[in-house]
Amino acid sequence: MLPADRRARLLRELRIHGTVRTEEFAMGVGASGMTIRRDLVDLERAGLLHRVHGGAIAAGGTDEMSRSSAPVATIGMVVPAANYYFPDVISGARTALGAAGARLILAVSDYSAEREREQITRLLSRRVDGLLVTPTVHAADDPATYELLATAAPAVVVLERSLDDSPWHGTLDTVRCDHEVGGVLAAEHLLATGCTRLLVAARSSATAPLVRAGVTRALASAGLQAEVLVLPPAQAPAAALQDALQGVVDRCRTGSVDGVIVIPDEVAIGLVDAAEDAGLRVPQDLAVVAYDDEVAALCATPLTAIAPPRREVGDSGARLCLHRVMSRLRASRPGAWSRIALSPELRIRATTRG
Repeated sequence: MLPADRRARLLRELRIHGTVRTEEFAMGVGASGMTIRRDLVDLERAGLLHRVHGGAIAAGGTDEMSRSSAPVATIGMVVPAANYYFPDVISGARTALGAAGARLILAVSDYSAEREREQITRLLSRRVDGLLVTPTVHAADDPATYELLATAAPAVVVLERSLDDSPWHGTLDTVRCDHEVGGVLAAEHLLATGCTRLLVAARSSATAPLVRAGVTRALASAGLQAEVLVLPPAQAPAAALQDALQGVVDRCRTGSVDGVIVIPDEVAIGLVDAAEDAGLRVPQDLAVVAYDDEVAALCATPLTAIAPPRREVGDSGARLCLHRVMSRLRASRPGAWSRIALSPELRIRATTRG
């Protein structure tokens, strides 16, 4: 390795981790400890680091280094949307990468599998160091995108999607919210507050089946079954959604439903409005738990909600991707493949008893 390349890699290591150990770095780049120590001396004279026993630390802190030099890595990010749910994921990744001195390039697929593959290919042509990708669907439902990711040269972390029932375990890292646990939390809360006739009302999405699985699991433990209502898609006429919500209200009046888990938030707000317009008391007659907690707290009757840790998904995914990038630069063993599942949080407000 040329001295300039070796020293650039050393500075990149410092900017990401804040410290570097001489012998460990020397082994990673195939140089002698003496060579690396000479590099450290020269870089310290240039004011770029401080030598310490066994290695070096960043001069002036990693934030100062990040502002004063080129990015340590460029990470491409592809998400299905940038106006709901994913802004927090993006923010978490951007903050983590910025703190490490890395650059983020964002692309939005608008829930088009074809478009997401075009964007991934475009990012690969830019020679990004890593990719953070949320495909439109889970791996079992669209193998083509995952095949592209599994064969990509840069480090890849899949966000918010499952590899279950696919051949890509052991070839891709994943970081996602554990939405099945979210379903369990929602159902157990409603059961604890006295509800026994539960309905899951959800638009079709990658999240909905996982939430339903959690609700089903929780109710099965109590000897109960969950009902499922598939809501009209967001692009359907407003009247179609109103009719569906009115049907839920009518079922509450007859006593066949007393608790509803709704995906997403804005639909849950519409259900509460419809119930109150019909003279039903929330939560006494109908308890409602929203899923996503994007705008649930802004309802006139603030909604109890399940809040996925969106920002933490972006943060953890970015850090894992950078770890993979640095492992490859050091030519070290990549370590075990990661399947990180982060648990959502139940936030109790006015639409449930408790």
